[in-house]
Amino acid sequence: MKKNPYNLIFISVIVLGTIAPFISYFIVVQMFFLLIPFGVILLISLLLFIINFIKYNIKVFKLRSTKIIIILPVFLFIQMLSIYSVDKIQKLRSEQIITKLENSKNIYPNSLDTTFGIKYNKQRDSNDFEIEYERGFFVREIYSSHEKKWQSYGWND
Repeated sequence: MKKNPYNLIFISVIVLGTIAPFISYFIVVQMFFLLIPFGVILLISLLLFIINFIKYNIKVFKLRSTKIIIILPVFLFIQMLSIYSVDKIQKLRSEQIITKLENSKNIYPNSLDTTFGIKYNKQRDSNDFEIEYERGFFVREIYSSHEKKWQSYGWND
């Protein structure tokens, strides 16, 4: 049985792309040192794919070069998909917590057990609370019960 190294590489790229937006050191390296090289490689990959598609038509997906040039676009796409998925799931979970808190009591608890990266903070001086979670790439979403809205905070906020 012939082993295909592209399957292992492809699965590794998917796994790394899924967890990369949540590893702070990797985010810094990616944003400050790899942004321009990733952009150049993406443009070259796109040009090579278009040239190969015109030259070989449907057989382009069986070429070794096609399997190699799609690694970076897949890695970046998986990162964006991971961020989108985590944002939707965490926002849904946070909305459930907010609904329970606002429907149950007029006085909010000082602490609340939350899981999976959702943080609850009650204000000391008032009867207000904040729900916070990280979306990835150092972006935090914070809900304030005083303002009744979500706000995004990024790198320098």
